[in-house]
Amino acid sequence: MKILIINQPLNNRGDESAHKALVRRLLETDENINITCIWVAVESIINYPNIQSFCINNTRIQYKIIKPFGIWKASVVYVRLLHLYMKTRNKWLLKLYPTFHKLLSFYKSADIVLCAPGGICMGGFQDWRHLFMLSIAKDIKKPLVYYGRSFGPFPEETQLNRLFKKISLEMLDYFCFLSIRDQKTEKLAKELHIKKYFTTVDSAFLSSTHMQVPSEVLDTIHTDDYIVFVPNSLIWHFAYKGKITYETVLDFYCGLLDIILKNFPQSCIVMLPQTFGRNDKLGNDINLFNDIAKKYNDSRLVIIDDKYDSDIQQSIISKARFVCGARYHSIVFAINQNRPFIALSYEHKIAGLLNTLNCSDKMIDITESLNNNEQIEETYALFESKIKNLSCNPAITRKAKEIANNCFDEFLHYLNNYKNA
Repeated sequence: MKILIINQPLNNRGDESAHKALVRRLLETDENINITCIWVAVESIINYPNIQSFCINNTRIQYKIIKPFGIWKASVVYVRLLHLYMKTRNKWLLKLYPTFHKLLSFYKSADIVLCAPGGICMGGFQDWRHLFMLSIAKDIKKPLVYYGRSFGPFPEETQLNRLFKKISLEMLDYFCFLSIRDQKTEKLAKELHIKKYFTTVDSAFLSSTHMQVPSEVLDTIHTDDYIVFVPNSLIWHFAYKGKITYETVLDFYCGLLDIILKNFPQSCIVMLPQTFGRNDKLGNDINLFNDIAKKYNDSRLVIIDDKYDSDIQQSIISKARFVCGARYHSIVFAINQNRPFIALSYEHKIAGLLNTLNCSDKMIDITESLNNNEQIEETYALFESKIKNLSCNPAITRKAKEIANNCFDEFLHYLNNYKNA
């Protein structure tokens, strides 16, 4: 069976872990499965160095980059034609434009197209390129899997919003296998009267990775008593953009560090960057971490280089006293490694996961926390009360893995039925 993976997010250790876990399980489960993962290089981040850490060392999977056709501003031409196609659904464009034609050849050679696990590209971020890649499969009537995704919300303020929602609903009705990774998206699915879907959690829970931490990382941490702290600049997100300043974000995290180090003065604070390889300043966690370290100026803060992959990050987290994370996958990693955690929830994917696992008490909703000093102080008080009562709960880890494995079993059942049809 030939599976084509599309819409694989890059430059994020969490998306990397989800990719590795799902692909490893597929290749381990069925020796007849062959996988191709493709990207269209419309951004400089889509290059082999940034893809390399995602790669599974197996001859039955290959990674392909399609470069947009054209001598001058090829990426711009590709995106404009993509939008034209989404507005007109003129199938001649797929045949006439060489890049679309090349894409089409990958789709046609596959038995099934699988949209990689990831975030809310079909929803809050209004990602037309994501929707375009899905639409090709539908328009040529190729079986399409939407695995381990969140989606929504679907605003309707503009004509483009309404068109995006219309096409998204068509896709949700078309998917031959749909699995949803959080309760909030499930609630939306019920409101939209989506007929059939499977409940899951993040695909990273399909694997319990244990890697040896490189000696240079251990030397950098220099102690067995450490706390993993993963902040998030937030102002890149549609819910915060233009509403809060970068300086406010830095001050907020410095206040959290004050509380952590007041309660655990002998501990080291290890910051693990979840994003890497991006060109924009706010897109790379390491830039935020450096700004925090410069502002806070405490030798107990340690920044781990962003070159270390998700397997190594999970191994670092597995030995931590606890994890405090405003990045979704830092919390996924903590749960996967059965470590205590406090989640700083900035959008519905963190809240949805913890609702599913019945551990919302380990979360602080920060969506309104940075609006004014009073709310910031209330958040600090709540945070301090929670870090004083942290403990491991293996039942949370077991439940996450059970849900992930049950969904994967359903997917295998679908694949077997497809092969035997």
